[in-house]
Amino acid sequence: MAGRPNGADRLAQVHAWAAARAGDLGVPVTVRLLCDTAVSRLGVSGATVTMGITRGLPEMRCSTDMLGEHLAELQVTVGEGPSTDSWRAGGPVLAADLDSPEAQRRWPLFTPLAVEAGARALFAFPLVVGAIRGGMLTFHRVESGPLDQTALRNALAFARMALGLVLAEQAGLRDADDALPLHNPQLHQATGMVSAQLRVGVDEAFVRLRGHAFATGRPLAELAADVVARRVLFAPDQEAT
Repeated sequence: MAGRPNGADRLAQVHAWAAARAGDLGVPVTVRLLCDTAVSRLGVSGATVTMGITRGLPEMRCSTDMLGEHLAELQVTVGEGPSTDSWRAGGPVLAADLDSPEAQRRWPLFTPLAVEAGARALFAFPLVVGAIRGGMLTFHRVESGPLDQTALRNALAFARMALGLVLAEQAGLRDADDALPLHNPQLHQATGMVSAQLRVGVDEAFVRLRGHAFATGRPLAELAADVVARRVLFAPDQEAT
């Protein structure tokens, strides 16, 4: 009897869903396409990706509908909400019923406005790898109700792939499945060094390398050169110094 899918299996499944949708539409896999795929697979009404906070404000990356965009703007305006809490805590925040007394107590400014706009549930997932927080993936529903366990695990996998796509775009790669660029041997060497320093596989090491480049606003090739020259070191407890 087969066991339940693990995190790697679920991520592979999400990749397959996105690739199939991209193939049907004849388009590349993008953050927007991934959000559309998530909506169809998770039984939610919409999905929104916002990027890292700049001057206290998140940057809207994409939203599948106007309600998602409005909910993101509301949370910025009132300074509270599931996505705001998720960003601060670095973990998922799941609000299955925005009209419940619990939600109203927790977010007294946000919930009445969100409910008035038509939202009944909001599920926020930070895009994180190690100490790097790249943004937020938020799902909303127009009816109340929790994500079941399968949908929750798949949502976490969608968040992981969304982060990969964001970092790939930042690094100038085609999509999240791109391998290490063959024309830059330093990237291979730097990835191997990060793998050894963090005691993780090379795929995870490359994600960490891209994540640090994204967070610091540096070109990936420049960061790789500093890693090779040992001007930048990755440590499990400090990510990079």
